[in-house]
Formats: sequence, structure tokens, C-alpha cells
Amino acid sequence: MNNRAFFRDAEGATAVEFALTSPVYFLALFGLAQVGLWLWADFSLQRAVNAASRCAAVLKTTTCANATDTEAYAASVTVGVPVSASAFTATNAPCGWKVTAKYIVPTFVPALPNINVNVSACYPT
Repeated sequence: MNNRAFFRDAEGATAVEFALTSPVYFLALFGLAQVGLWLWADFSLQRAVNAASRCAAVLKTTTCANATDTEAYAASVTVGVPVSASAFTATNAPCGWKVTAKYIVPTFVPALPNINVNVSACYPT
């Protein structure tokens, strides 16, 4: 086979194009899925700290009698994210009851770093 015939041969061109472009497509696909997981965790934790700070300010004598109960309540209202009560901190701040949460969203793509989610809410007393 001479050089001219070798360069005109188109067999396998599709496989070569796929090999060159597929990493970009797969990185975009997995990156979008990871962003979705991060947003899910962020919204879920924000909802939990909002509910917990309100519970601490309004239901002081029953459900959220102290900081430990408030943190446990925050963990119980979190949706879709496996968060323990130790991820939450409840304090009586000048703005009212302030609840904060820190959570690390793990990635399923080794090339991407883990994402830290920090949220807080304060409800006046």
C-alpha cells in the first residue's frame, strides 16, 4: 500500500473521531450530573437550616428546646442527603437563633474535587 492510498482510506475514521471527542462529552455529562448533586445538597441543607432556625425560635419548649435538639431536628428534615446532626451548629446569636451546616458533597468523578457546602439561617426570637 503506497502513502497516497493510505491517507485516502477512510475506514476507521469514525472510531478515531469518537476517541478524540468522547472525553470532552463524558466530562461534560458527568460534570452536569455533579452540579445537579451539589445543587440538591445545597437546597436541601438550606431548607433544613431555615426550618431548624425557625423551630428554635418558635418552638422553644417542645421540639427544639436546646441546641442539641435543634441540630437533631435539622438533620431529620434534610431531604435526600445523608447528613448527621454533627454537621449542624445551632447558636443563640444577636440576630436570633442561627443554624449553620457544613457538608462535603463527594464526587463520583475522580478528576473533580469534593465540593464544600456551607449554609446558614437566622430566625429572630
